[in-house]
Amino acid sequence: MLRECKAVAFQKNKYPPTKRTSTQRTVQQPGSILITAAVALALGTSAANAEEPAAPALRSTETYKLGYKLDIPPQDLSSALQKIALASHYRLFYKAKLVGGKTSPLVKGEFTIDEAMARVLAGTGLAFDITSSNVILIRQENDPSLPQKITTPPSAPQSTSGLRDTVDVTNEEKPGTQRELHPRAALADEEDASSATLQEITVTASRREQVLESVPYSLSVVSVEQLNQSGVSDLMSLASYVPGLSMYETGARFSASVAPVIRGINATAAPQGGFRSFEQNSVGIYIDNSPVDGYFQLDDLQRIEVLRGPQGTLYGAGALGGALRLIPNAPDPSTFAASVEAGGHRFYNSSGTGYTLKSMINIPLADTVAVRASARYQYDPGWIDVYGLLKRTNNGPNGIPILADPSDPTDSPGIYSSREGWNFQRTFTGHIAGLWKPNETFSATLALLHSNVQGNGGPSVNLSFPGGPSPFDPRINLPAGGKYQEFSQIEQPFSRYTNLTSLDLAYDVGFATLSSTSSYYTTTGSVQQDQTYHLAYDSVGFAYYAGTPRNPRFVYDSFFADQQRTFTEEVRLVSDSKRQNPVDYVFGAFYEKQTSTGAWTIFDPGSPERAALYGETILAAPGDLTFQQIDTQHFTDKSVFGELTWHFAKHGQITLGVRHFTQDFTDAQSYVDYTYPVNVPAVPHNAPASKTVGKANLSYEYAYHQYAYALWSQGFRRGGANSVPLTGIFRESPLLAMYQPDSTNNYEMGLKGRFDSGLSYSVDVFYIKWDKPQIASSLPDGNLAVYNANSAVSKGLEFETSGPLGLRGFSYATGFSYVDAKLSSSFSLPANNGQNMIVDGELYGTDGEQMPGSPRISVNAALNYARPLAQNYDLALSVNGVYRSAISMTLAPPIQKSSSYEIMNLSATVNHKQWHYGAYVTNLLNKQEIMQPSQLAAVGRNYFPLAYDYVVNPPRVIGIRAGYTF
Repeated sequence: MLRECKAVAFQKNKYPPTKRTSTQRTVQQPGSILITAAVALALGTSAANAEEPAAPALRSTETYKLGYKLDIPPQDLSSALQKIALASHYRLFYKAKLVGGKTSPLVKGEFTIDEAMARVLAGTGLAFDITSSNVILIRQENDPSLPQKITTPPSAPQSTSGLRDTVDVTNEEKPGTQRELHPRAALADEEDASSATLQEITVTASRREQVLESVPYSLSVVSVEQLNQSGVSDLMSLASYVPGLSMYETGARFSASVAPVIRGINATAAPQGGFRSFEQNSVGIYIDNSPVDGYFQLDDLQRIEVLRGPQGTLYGAGALGGALRLIPNAPDPSTFAASVEAGGHRFYNSSGTGYTLKSMINIPLADTVAVRASARYQYDPGWIDVYGLLKRTNNGPNGIPILADPSDPTDSPGIYSSREGWNFQRTFTGHIAGLWKPNETFSATLALLHSNVQGNGGPSVNLSFPGGPSPFDPRINLPAGGKYQEFSQIEQPFSRYTNLTSLDLAYDVGFATLSSTSSYYTTTGSVQQDQTYHLAYDSVGFAYYAGTPRNPRFVYDSFFADQQRTFTEEVRLVSDSKRQNPVDYVFGAFYEKQTSTGAWTIFDPGSPERAALYGETILAAPGDLTFQQIDTQHFTDKSVFGELTWHFAKHGQITLGVRHFTQDFTDAQSYVDYTYPVNVPAVPHNAPASKTVGKANLSYEYAYHQYAYALWSQGFRRGGANSVPLTGIFRESPLLAMYQPDSTNNYEMGLKGRFDSGLSYSVDVFYIKWDKPQIASSLPDGNLAVYNANSAVSKGLEFETSGPLGLRGFSYATGFSYVDAKLSSSFSLPANNGQNMIVDGELYGTDGEQMPGSPRISVNAALNYARPLAQNYDLALSVNGVYRSAISMTLAPPIQKSSSYEIMNLSATVNHKQWHYGAYVTNLLNKQEIMQPSQLAAVGRNYFPLAYDYVVNPPRVIGIRAGYTF
């Protein structure tokens, strides 16, 4: 029975012991600890097997009547019990499953220990017994399997075997912690006077609950506290915080064009526009059990699990390099809870004030039904100033520039302006979930997520333009570029809407849990982008679109729009690992149906009308539309999967896994250029595929909470068809009509563990062979396609550790990742060179070239300090920083790299009863790093410097926040 108990956390007293009066409990001696252990053992033994005590050992009258001042707001029952243990100096024992999911009412006033325990357990169905050793034993009310009155036996057994999984909250501990009693830990508890923190985290990455260090592959967990301390609000900022995880830094503007990268498994270059050709992501993203794509804020989460390396067996074709699981807080039928938080922030170089509003409410509608809702709204003012904006008839992509001199429709200049704080952003994310749990065996959770982000511009600046006349109208002078300055002829708005609906059903059939996850998500977005300055270098192309003589008000707009609709269904049967079966298993089936559409549209507003005044013709569709490319893809996936875990020894196990895919993919792409003119109709291209991937995983607990493991795992990503024309002036090589699936083989070894001193660690080495890496790009003639390199490898080392520093109140957390991802063979493919010629070697890569999108070295480190300021006031301080080495932007020359990235953040929080107050600084030293250099500056053509855009990181941000928990 004791194996069913679970420890969650253990933290020794970080503060000097207070001087106790004669009525207070004194520190236990080793003999007393053994007595306590014997009493706890009774919790896991039936009444029939318990020895009859010789005589009850009563509490002293003084101790019995002692009152304690308590002010414990409604919260989860486990935390409330820990606060009582701290205030009363009693030791509490209970099974974790008894208190899990329960909450406590308000406990405020002065109470005896009996009164306090009765109040905190009111309505939970739990009872308590108190021994003469100041030990409180928590049990189910009227549980016939447990003695209703437990007293201390006259002699305690000299062994603590069987107590390994019992939760023990000691009177030496801080609120918010728990302790796991173990033979060695129990005997050392009173002897070790050093400050320590032991955080045991439960994860569900393997589809069943496990403590973090027992998961036999590289897995990181990011807590809500870590997100707040580091200023992480979305996946892009998360990628800069977690070693081994990366993304191209483009802000929410190009969220359709970028995806997370783990262990360097990416070959696609940095985006140059808001449209991608929809190659499948190499990292699967999940909210709980539902796959999702799009843009949303990270809010009301319990934790984030970062699974490094291929996860093909359990997480399917979307996990070639790893997976991200965002675990939201679940509805709770046992209590009402709510919170609100408001904050404000200022960016360096911004005259505006940003703000964030957050709220959460949990409403129990019945004993078996609850609803939990959360919302977050954030406004970020712009911190980049823009010059050269033209006033137009509208701010859409076909808005015609307005004449400064209406009497001169051919040569009148435009009306120009500049604006501070150009790149603002507004984001809303809302989540609501309803839980129905009619009994202990069945539960149903229906959840809805909605997110929308809208803004203008992006985090790009011009560092190259020396100042001077516009290339389109010499009468207009522009200032020099600078650290926070950009040039654009048009507004560049963007938006994205993401919705996810999911239904999770779970039924405990006794020997296993049968569950189902149904989900449907959509993501829709658009980006308007100024391409005007890109044509300034090309006298032929410039004249072709701007007319002869040139239009002084020339504008060349690109508009990118995409939509994705995805339905998934997964059914799983997961064995009950608490039954101590020699074999555990996970079996399941998965179905996915997805439709993706992307449109790239270019406008030449005003130029065709001006050309007509000269008797010339610039061909365009209504609305001055000159070009449109629409790509539609249909994808289905049917797969079955399973994993078997054999516990071949008490502390050893081996897992074998397999997944078989059957997939179908169709792509149809239309291509219309009105100016040439060319019209290529959409012709569907089909690419069916099937694949089987496997996994083998050996793990052994060679010492208490110390694990060694070895892993082989495979990942797989679907192939597809490119709907490129094979005839006409935009024809492509037949070799580009299809692209093959790519796959990974991961070989990994690692050590994980945690100690009673509070230190935890994880270290691993890996080697990944990547066959047929997929590369998505816009080809030289403008066609969109995915093609394959031959092979690549990724190898490296990952290390994480956290724990106390030996100084009262201080703790640390740090992570390190070294990833050497590169091509392991050269490749060369023919393509249209943009001049109606198929040229061999137009697409190529060289053996040894670094894979784009991820740094070789990434480090994060945090130093934390916590202490009480006064009665009911607690202070938490954190200083944290990240380092990223340079990132390659592309495989093909000219090879450009980002600058290295070194950012430091500070945060401080004061907790006072139900209030919390915080202040923070991100990018403390206000460093500007080049996250993405201008590719036009290095292509060998004489592009005009106004077209040289450099993507940079946000400047220093200073903010405050305050919140209240009901």
